[in-house]
Amino acid sequence: MMNKRKAIAMVLAFAMTANVTAVNVFAEEEAADGYYFEWAGEQWGLSSEEIEKVKEMDLSFAIETPTESEFGYGQMRGFEDACKALGIKVAGEASCELDPATQQANMENFISMGVDGIVCQPQDADTAASRFDSVVDAGIKLAFTGSKPKDYEAGKQYVTMVTDEFAEEGVLAADYLAESIGGEGEILAITISSVNEVSNTRDGAFVDAVKEKYPDIELVEEGGIESASDAGSVASGLLARYPEADGMFVTFSTPALEVLDIVKSLGMKDFKIVTIDLDTVCCLDMINEGNIAGIVCDSAYYYAAAAVVGLAKDFLGQDVPDELSGPGKQVTVDNMREMWQWSFGTDVPESLDEALKAVGK
Repeated sequence: MMNKRKAIAMVLAFAMTANVTAVNVFAEEEAADGYYFEWAGEQWGLSSEEIEKVKEMDLSFAIETPTESEFGYGQMRGFEDACKALGIKVAGEASCELDPATQQANMENFISMGVDGIVCQPQDADTAASRFDSVVDAGIKLAFTGSKPKDYEAGKQYVTMVTDEFAEEGVLAADYLAESIGGEGEILAITISSVNEVSNTRDGAFVDAVKEKYPDIELVEEGGIESASDAGSVASGLLARYPEADGMFVTFSTPALEVLDIVKSLGMKDFKIVTIDLDTVCCLDMINEGNIAGIVCDSAYYYAAAAVVGLAKDFLGQDVPDELSGPGKQVTVDNMREMWQWSFGTDVPESLDEALKAVGK
């Protein structure tokens, strides 16, 4: 599947706005007169008549996800479903693995395809403009997820930015870890050390929440990683220095898998791990009462779907909010099926379905 995604990105070649109040995007509702998302009484979408106008434009969009992961595939699924609903051609799909250089190559590839719009998350916001200026110059409309290039303005260089309440997710992770260790003890954290607004915000909020809300918990050391593959070695070093630590926060689920392997290899059965973003292996460990004590998730699916709608609205000449924001949520064994559907736009995979049934869920 991963190779197929890369192949699509490399070989497929088919194919501003007023400042208004931000809209929260949550769940899709089947509507008789079009395609909509609903959140807190707000509707975000297009009517059937508007969709027909979009179809007449014969638009083609591309998407780049931050990682090749279940989160990334959730974004692709939301992107594909929204494009299909609106009659927009999916011209290319790629991931950048949080690497600015890979993102540069992907943007150049999308420009060569002649796409009309791109959905993606900028890497290293301080320098990201150097990778997107050529996209803007080519007249391609941009909808960002999670962050935007420094000095870029909505309605000028890009259409809209779809985000979560990232700080809230960090706080939810802190609450989860505190609960799992009984409100006291020593903990560790693995955070992103490079400039990544999404992870940096969540990580920082986690650290601040522990210090402000939990006086009986000491964050004894924070280890930084540049990429997910660094997490195993960083975790090994932290655990060697603090073998009596009670738990660890890991910035997102892909590096959490590396940490989980290390913790299990050390036989640390009571050590608790909390992370952000759903992942099959993390969920299975959580169901089986392993080391994963908690997961906080957002909706990868609706991130991308909302961005597609925003781009389509802009092509129709409509006002588009500078920002579309949705909530983060704590995942439990009891609500895992619901959260998986909300986050990825699909049912839990067979392995999770069987595991949940085995515990009566």
